[in-house]
Amino acid sequence: MSRLPIDHPEVHQQFMQGGFSVQLGSQNPSSQIPVDQIIEETVNRDTQTAGGTKGFSLKRAAVKRYYLTSEYRSNYLKQLRRMMGRGMSHLSHPDLQMPRITRDEADVQSIVKLLEDDWTNPFDPNESEFVSISTGTFPPPDVARDLLDAHKIGMEAYEGFKRDRLEDEKPKTQFHDKMTKKRLKTFSDIRKKPSASNPNKVILQADRKLFAHMVLVAESRHLQMSDVLSHPLGPLPWALANGDRKTNKAVVGSRDHPWAICYHH
Repeated sequence: MSRLPIDHPEVHQQFMQGGFSVQLGSQNPSSQIPVDQIIEETVNRDTQTAGGTKGFSLKRAAVKRYYLTSEYRSNYLKQLRRMMGRGMSHLSHPDLQMPRITRDEADVQSIVKLLEDDWTNPFDPNESEFVSISTGTFPPPDVARDLLDAHKIGMEAYEGFKRDRLEDEKPKTQFHDKMTKKRLKTFSDIRKKPSASNPNKVILQADRKLFAHMVLVAESRHLQMSDVLSHPLGPLPWALANGDRKTNKAVVGSRDHPWAICYHH
């Protein structure tokens, strides 16, 4: 691009005159789009079929004819629409219509209300604590320090890598030697998984996806979280199995228990 005025002066002059965008209609406001996008709005849209090229044929010759004649088919379809009076309207901007504006404004207000009233507001100037937006969890000092100083720690690691492996005449460490990974703590490290070396030690891990889905479903269906959390969240009811997935053989073996009847069915 720096040599464009020298190698292609006519293209540079066209760019300086605003020729890097195309407007389909002279009476359609705010309708300029990039040059490389114009084919998507004209030829490709007029020639598209349900399922793409594999929707009508998988034969190589048919697909080849499809692309060779796409330009002509697009032109014929455009003329047919113009003849039938079904061309593009001068104001074909659905985003500028009042129903769309009203719906977008309602969506924005819903998100603002959710952030300000139900979740932690990330734009609150009086909030001094470091907190997770989605879960509302306050991290311990070591996790907060790693999150806030992640860029600084990364730059220090980069400087050490450059100094020890590249800049020194006799480098202390070879370039392809093993690197020590910076294991910075995040919100997910507040609750860790059980250690394989000590299987009897159970440490719960916070499942952000599960509770995020629960909050969204509860908000959309106007449910109370106390009612939602009253039901078991495991793959099986606690009457049949424990948290470690071991079944309660006494209950499962008894066919008279209501949960056992459902389990056997």
